[in-house]
Amino acid sequence: MHELKISYDAIIWCRDDKMELQRGIYQHYKGNLYQVFNVATHSETGEKLVVYQCLYGDYSLWVRPLAMFTETITTADDREMDRFKLIQETVWACSDC
Repeated sequence: MHELKISYDAIIWCRDDKMELQRGIYQHYKGNLYQVFNVATHSETGEKLVVYQCLYGDYSLWVRPLAMFTETITTADDREMDRFKLIQETVWACSDC
C-alpha cells in the first residue's frame, strides 16, 4: 500500500477555504515542464482536477487529480520528491480569477 504525502509549497487557500493550486510553470520530477491553468471540479464526483498543458511535444492539455498532482513520490533510488514543483508563478490580469 502506498502512503499519500501532499506537497503544500504550491497550494494556496482561496477566500471560501477551497484548496486551489498556484497557477504557473511546474517541473515534473522526471524533468518536463507544464503550464498549470486552473483547478476544475469533476461534474459527477466533485473531485478537484488540475488542468495543465505540457510545454513540449504536441503541447496537449491534461487533467490530473489535485491530490495526485501535489503528492510526494519516492523515486526508484529511494529519494522523496514532489511529483510537480512550481518553478515560475503565472500572473493573471483578473484579480478575482
